[in-house]
Amino acid sequence: MKTLLADFRIRRLLLANITGSIGVGITLITIPWLLVQQPGGERYYGWVTIISTIVLFAFAPYYGAWLDRHSRKTALLLGEAFGAVTALVMTIWILVTGETATWQLLVLFFCGMLYYTLHYPAKFAFVQQIFERRHYQQLMGLLEIQGQTASMLAGGLASLLIDRVPFGLILLCNSATYVFSFFVQRTLPYVATHLKAGSDGGSAGASFMVGLRWLGARPGFTTFIICAYAPFVAVMVGNYLFPIYVQNVLQAPAAVYGRGEVAFAGGAILAGLLVPRLLAARPPAGVALLMMGLFLVGLALLGSVPSVLAFYVALLLLGLGNAGARVARGSVLLHEVPNEIMGRVNVVIAAADRILRTLLLFGAMAVVARADATLAFGGLMTFIGLALLLAWINRKALQTGSPAAPGLPAG
Repeated sequence: MKTLLADFRIRRLLLANITGSIGVGITLITIPWLLVQQPGGERYYGWVTIISTIVLFAFAPYYGAWLDRHSRKTALLLGEAFGAVTALVMTIWILVTGETATWQLLVLFFCGMLYYTLHYPAKFAFVQQIFERRHYQQLMGLLEIQGQTASMLAGGLASLLIDRVPFGLILLCNSATYVFSFFVQRTLPYVATHLKAGSDGGSAGASFMVGLRWLGARPGFTTFIICAYAPFVAVMVGNYLFPIYVQNVLQAPAAVYGRGEVAFAGGAILAGLLVPRLLAARPPAGVALLMMGLFLVGLALLGSVPSVLAFYVALLLLGLGNAGARVARGSVLLHEVPNEIMGRVNVVIAAADRILRTLLLFGAMAVVARADATLAFGGLMTFIGLALLLAWINRKALQTGSPAAPGLPAG
């Protein structure tokens, strides 16, 4: 890891990412809390989450195809520019009018989700392209530490700012972080080598099918990878449930919600430190299964012990389990997927993620409307338990490899 940190490219990338992540993190923690405080806010929050998921699901194939035919650095810069412009426009509107309407919160939440959709596939493909394969495991751990350090800082700052600082000023700081990240990433040297390899210029549907065929030739591998995404899917649903759980079940203030995000990030930072070392000594399948098991324990704690302390411990375990599974999964993908089709393969996996997320969000909304968030966490336990079982059944697919898809190089 010292070798990586000596590389000015990784230092600038980490600086840009941590700054942008803090800004958008504070906003996306603040918005759900502000929404659930309003009449009907839980319903609005649930629906904007579902609509965002569906819209971005439809958008993803076009973006994946575009990403494999264009500069990944350009994609990163466009994401930062989009975040800066949308946040700044809404900031000016709020500061001029002196009020924050529900529709503004909903639009900002959607734009934040779209920013993540633009940023992470581009960053993943960019990192794979400019760094050597021997650094992939350490890179995934380092990027996880960076991202979750940002989340920890965002959670801590949000817990201090939500009830004390006008939302317009919080949003203005978010705009500034996007701008800063844009100019730092602009200085990164980059050559779009995947374009020299000759990416095809087919339609979004054809590009989607390229990724689908590549994954379809590896059924065991694909099943394991999608199951390893289950903690992330559950976290996305949990992001809907956490503020409702704190508000209605724990009946605690915003500070508890913000500290919970800090605990989650702390667990994820621990994963970023530990999992690369585990991957150096253990098969990635075993590491991913262990992390998914820890995630399941965290959900069990949330569903059975409604207390503030248990909430913090549970989110620590959820952060550790989710990030650990993500580091193991990301390391496997970086090693196995050819860079020239990374965007298209990621789109197919993201499509599966968003389908599962939408179905689970509908279920969570129905449960919250009739019971409470505690029961919804029980449903997520069932989902993770099933994913853990399927991942265990297909664990050998990561150890033995699988044949290349027709017409594509082996990973």
